[in-house]
Amino acid sequence: MSIVTTEEMRFRYDGPWVLRDVSFSVEAGEFLGIIGPNGSGKTTLLKVIDGLLAPQEGRIIIDGVDIRDMKRNDIAKMIAVVPQDTPIIFSFTVEEVVMMGRAPHLGRLRFEGTADFDVVRKAMERTDILPFASRSINELSGGERQRVLIARALAQEPEIILLDESTAFLDIKHQVAFFDLIKTLNSEEGLTVIAVTHDINLASLYSDRVMLLKDGSICRMGSPDEVITESTIKEVYETEVLVDRNPVSGLPRVTLLASGVTD
Repeated sequence: MSIVTTEEMRFRYDGPWVLRDVSFSVEAGEFLGIIGPNGSGKTTLLKVIDGLLAPQEGRIIIDGVDIRDMKRNDIAKMIAVVPQDTPIIFSFTVEEVVMMGRAPHLGRLRFEGTADFDVVRKAMERTDILPFASRSINELSGGERQRVLIARALAQEPEIILLDESTAFLDIKHQVAFFDLIKTLNSEEGLTVIAVTHDINLASLYSDRVMLLKDGSICRMGSPDEVITESTIKEVYETEVLVDRNPVSGLPRVTLLASGVTD
């Protein structure tokens, strides 16, 4: 069953169209990776799916409901976002940051109760940050902070999680740990994942399907094998690459061919 559907969706700011005639569906429990060059509309697409931007044309359907008919609080109960990083000015504790994810469920008149603390504790356990609960968020490393942001998203109890270049500032170890955790949540708890990433190889390894955007339109969409081909990547990214098989997973693997480098 489709949990996210876009129909002939078009969006622009003040100038040309940023997204053009974007139509696709995401099944419940699917892991969709979104790749494409800078300026192809990846982050804008996530903001439209999250209801932060309203398309000038077309529709966004979330679990059978037109997003225009949903209140912001109801969207936040369905969809959580993990960004690249969230500047947190005040020295909140890790537990306080994760509790912020309960905001859609609390409303204006209700304080946190036992059930909310139980959800927060489970989210911290799931992301292995419970030992940091009383520490300041500003004392943590980049990888630890990203796990806190995942826990905050999980505390919303969403059905869909949007990742917007969430590993952009992490080293290889923490990138893999991050995606391993997300894939586990996807596989074991049925969490629907839509992940924007510049790393084509990560998209290949973890996604059920991959969407390749170019100039605001869907250039290709399908399995990693169908989308991540040498000819397609060369065409869209305008750079020389070699696409072969990852010797462990058997999935497509992209290697950059630097100009001027010879055998």
